Amino acid sequence: MPSLPKWINDTVENVWSSKFKDCTVIHIEKITNDLRLIRFQTDLQDVSYEPAYAIAIRINGRDFRNYSPFNFNQEAGTFDVLFHLHNASAAGSHFVTQLSAGDSIKLLMPRGKQFFAPNAKIHFSVGDETSLGSSLSIKEAVEENGSLFVCLHELEEYSALEKLNLYGYHSPKNNTMRMIEALNDFLREEKEAISDDNVVFYLTGNGGRMSLIRKFLKARGVSPKCIKSQAYWIEGKKGL
Repeated sequence: MPSLPKWINDTVENVWSSKFKDCTVIHIEKITNDLRLIRFQTDLQDVSYEPAYAIAIRINGRDFRNYSPFNFNQEAGTFDVLFHLHNASAAGSHFVTQLSAGDSIKLLMPRGKQFFAPNAKIHFSVGDETSLGSSLSIKEAVEENGSLFVCLHELEEYSALEKLNLYGYHSPKNNTMRMIEALNDFLREEKEAISDDNVVFYLTGNGGRMSLIRKFLKARGVSPKCIKSQAYWIEGKKGL
């Protein structure tokens, strides 16, 4: 979300007051040096939710940031958010590192476009650290449906995937060829499912990388209707 004057953000909170909820931090867990999992609690009975929806947190007077919740439990009134602490001086990272158990903050409840394709037989989530939350939410929905989940993430620390039970392909940061190699392996193995449009790819994270992977998949015969995409950030662009 772009930076806006404080008075506009104040107006948003007032006009959309029913969309915001006071949430309490009940658990904080360090996954890796740059990944922090936080569990929030609030009344979720009237809140709709779909995989890859986003919550928004107002991190200061001018800025909101979007994050993908998972482990969304309406009965218990809890959900988890995974925060990527990419830069200690960044406003979002600074805000998150100051949170403690027991803190109460106001969050804009999950919303977004329909992203998840429930009828697909194979679901392939592709992204980076910022995509882990959406991958986890998609994985949960896939397991409930009894279909197959696959993922590919580019990460600094691969141990995060094991700790989050997100087993799949991985690539070093900024190594496009490694990601292409992993996708090629999958496309060869699932050639028939690809041709029958039974595989849906979910591309999230870096907008520039997503564009390259989308072009590659289409060139390899993946139908455009089987490629879902949502950019979470673009190099040099603030507040996407």
